[in-house]
Amino acid sequence: GYSVPRPVRAILNFYGAVHFTHPFWTQPLPDVQRTLPPLDPAFLQKIYDEYPVPTDSSISLEGQTEFAGAGRAAKGPDFSRPRDAFALTQVANGTVLQACYPDGDLREVDPVVHVGKEFPPTFIVHGDCDTKVTIEVSRELWRVLRENGVECGMLEVPGEDHTFAMGMKVGGRTWELQREGFEFLERIIAR
Repeated sequence: GYSVPRPVRAILNFYGAVHFTHPFWTQPLPDVQRTLPPLDPAFLQKIYDEYPVPTDSSISLEGQTEFAGAGRAAKGPDFSRPRDAFALTQVANGTVLQACYPDGDLREVDPVVHVGKEFPPTFIVHGDCDTKVTIEVSRELWRVLRENGVECGMLEVPGEDHTFAMGMKVGGRTWELQREGFEFLERIIAR
């Protein structure tokens, strides 16, 4: 919630889900759609029958995947699992928000709408080549944070796509750049 008695000290937002009124959130992603096998709608609906609700999967709603292990490629989604198939279908079709918050007013859960003078210090990291979540949503959050006088920063990581953090190499260029966000957190926490 946004009006909790003990708010977080700071936020580090990597390519985050914000600015839910942006048209991007309801647009299909053709590159993701092309990766989907034919899926029966009845199979996708099986996620609502899973009990207890699974707390892990090979992917998230953002589309990142598990790594197979040291030095091996990512496993990728397992389309025999309803949760994987459902999640990537929502991403591909631009229906993630509708699936997560079907009957609600998205402004209730949109950080951009809830930024005010007391909002926690926030640092945003977003790849400038993100094909899954447009960088425009992060830029809007950054604009609103600055407009409200919130201590904040934003780093646009050159040449990086969505969920780039999963493939970073310790000591590499992207690793060194994104550290700026962690250094921001360290400064806030050290106060």
